[in-house]
Order: sequence, then structure tokens, then C-alpha cells
Amino acid sequence: DPPWDSIPYGDGRSARADLPHADWHPSPTGSRTLSGIVDNAPAGLIPSPLRFRWISTPRASRTATKTRSLAIFTRLSHLAIVLALLCMPATIVHAAPPDGIDRLTTATSLDSTQSGKIAAYAEYWGNRLGDSDPGVVQEARDRLTRPLRTVSGRPASLMFRTTYGKTLVPIMEKLAKGPSTYKSINAMQVASTLAIPSALSLLDDHVEPDLEKRPQVRLWAAIGIGRCLNADSIRTDKIKGSLRVIARSAMMETDPLVLRRELETLDNAVRNTRAENAGGEDLRKHAIKLEFDVVGKTIDRLEEGSAPASLLLALRPTLVLIRNQYIDPQLMREQRNIGLLAAPQLGRVYDILLVNEKDIRNDPELEQAAGQLIDSSETTLKLVDSHLRSGQSAPAVTPGRELWDQGNSSGLAESRDKWQVVLTARPYNN
Repeated sequence: DPPWDSIPYGDGRSARADLPHADWHPSPTGSRTLSGIVDNAPAGLIPSPLRFRWISTPRASRTATKTRSLAIFTRLSHLAIVLALLCMPATIVHAAPPDGIDRLTTATSLDSTQSGKIAAYAEYWGNRLGDSDPGVVQEARDRLTRPLRTVSGRPASLMFRTTYGKTLVPIMEKLAKGPSTYKSINAMQVASTLAIPSALSLLDDHVEPDLEKRPQVRLWAAIGIGRCLNADSIRTDKIKGSLRVIARSAMMETDPLVLRRELETLDNAVRNTRAENAGGEDLRKHAIKLEFDVVGKTIDRLEEGSAPASLLLALRPTLVLIRNQYIDPQLMREQRNIGLLAAPQLGRVYDILLVNEKDIRNDPELEQAAGQLIDSSETTLKLVDSHLRSGQSAPAVTPGRELWDQGNSSGLAESRDKWQVVLTARPYNN
């Protein structure tokens, strides 16, 4: 652009002030003339007289110039609009979410319209659970579980759960089998909240190592089964079947965290709150047997060296749970049975440490856990033995934790042998 301003005149001429040649100099009077084009000049300064060049321009030429300028401006405007549209981010428009179904959650009968609303709600939010946006997934999970929460002290009815599950479970099955671990875990969580037979079957399918290779998903499947134990919407026989799946899976599990959760689920079944006439007592006895089957098999695997030594990280808290079962006033009728099953397994803990000592010593976490394990097992073993062999003394042994910390393997073997004398006699050998 030319370095000058133009002052238009009505007679077709323009006075062009050659501003680059204007010099600033002090003015004692501060007077203003035509040369003072800039009114807001600094105080005491005015431009020196400006030199003007008067140029005569024909009217036709001016019109043609305006026409060309207008055409160029129009084209540039259109181009700017197109570029702006191209730069706008694409927006995916989702269908509006269906109305809430909270008012239907406690219904014991549903007409076709109401069932349709429930199905539409389950389908919409179930599909959103598979979205790639974590925020959308979290909202979908909350929306799907909200109707299943207790409302004014009343849980969702079996009719509602069943209707809801007809649409929702197939969607959860698809997500659970997909490649995304995150989406599979969300499917496990929704299924556990749904708590109906088909949802429990979904959890069963993802707890076994042969069928589900991802330990994170197996973990949440085990947790989910535990959350369904006391659901009135699932018969006791179905629960017992799931516990057998848990036990079978635990006997093959190599991840200590998953094994721990599976044993916790069995412990929850031992402490179930179902009424006796609803199968609560039968479920408890079933769970106790499975629990000690798993503990025994886990110790077998550790003694044989066919399982990683890290499994003792799952065994240690399990022995604490067993001790709590033994002293639980609510389980007094099962106390003797628990004691007879527990004592022989507790006496085998010495062998776990002796067989796996090298691997355990190489891992500071395992080394510390091993000391806690032998201490817990000896404490519980002495407690049980004092009840089952009333009036008889426990073997005189040096505390196992002390022997372990000293690295005294021969002392641990000696304590094991002394306890085996007791544990192979009555009442333990019956």
C-alpha cells in the first residue's frame, strides 16, 4: 500500500498528504492548521507544513475501479465463509436420551408401554457404555445402575429387573467379550448390580482363566459374583453353581489379587444373610467346603512348586478371614467344623515357606508377607487346638515369625514336625 492518507473532495480530486515527509518539531504556540491532520498529536508538537499533490481522476475510471474492488471483496468474503465452515469441528448428533424409568423400578406388573420404555432406556444407555469418551461411559454406567438402587427403602422388583435385563444383558455380553478391558470391566459392574440369573451367568463366564485371559476382568467378575450372593432375585441353587465356578477358577488362578477376591467371595458366602428357609444355611455349608478345598489346593500347588510363590499374598489375608469365621458368634454352629478343616491346612504353612524360600527371599514384599503368614497361621492353629483338644497343651515350638526372620529353616522344619504329630491324631484325623 502507498505510504499516504487521502482526503477526499467532492469535485473529483484527492489531496494526498505525503506523511513520511512530515517532520515533528516543537511549536511554541500549539496552533492548529490544515497541516494538523492528527488532532491528538502530543502536546506542544505539530507536524511541519505538509506537501500536497493535487491529482485529477476521471469519473469513468473511478467507477471501473470501484466495480473491480467490489468484485474482489465479494470473492474474498465467499472464500472466508467457506474456510470458516471447513475449520468448524464435526459434531455427532445423538438421539435424545429416553425418559427416566425410576417410577417403574418397584412395579410388580408392567404393561407393554412401560416395558417398551424400560427397553428403550436400557438400549440407549447400554450402547452409550461402549462409547469411546470416558465421560460418556461414566454417565452411562451411572444411568444404568441408578434404577437398580434402593428407592425409599424398596429395592427394584424382580419384574423390573427381569424386564430391564432382557435388553441390557445381551449388550453387556457384547461389551464383555470385546477387546477393551475398560468396557469389559464396566459390563461386569453393571451385571453385578442387575443381580438376575442371566447377569450372574455372564459373570461366571468371565471368572475362569481358561475363558477370560485378562486378570482385571476376572477380578471384577469375582467381585460381582460376591455382590449377588444375597440377592432375592437369584435362587440359592444358582448361587451355589456360581460358587463352584469360583472355586474351580481359584484352583487354577495365578494372579494373587484375583485369587484373594475369589476367596473373599467364598468368605462372603459363608457369612451370607439369606434366611434358613431361603437356603442360607445350606449355602453356608456349601461355601465352607469350597473355601477349604481352594485353600488346600493352593497349598498343594505351592508345595509342588507349580504355582508362583506370590500366591501367598492371597493366602495370608484368607487365613485371617478363616480365623474371624472361627470366632464369629453368628457362626457358632459351624465353629467345630471350621476348626477341623482349618487346622491341618494351617500346619502346612511351614512347608510353603520351606519349599519356596529362595523365591520368597528374593522379593522383599513376599519375605515380609511370609513372616506375617507364619505368625497368623500359628496363632490361629493354637486357638483352634485349645478348643478341639481341651486340656491338652500345644507343641512347644519357637515362634515361627522369629525363626523366619532369623533364616532358621531347620527350626521351621522342627516346628512343622511337632505339629504334624498333633494334627495326624484325633480329633483331626477323623
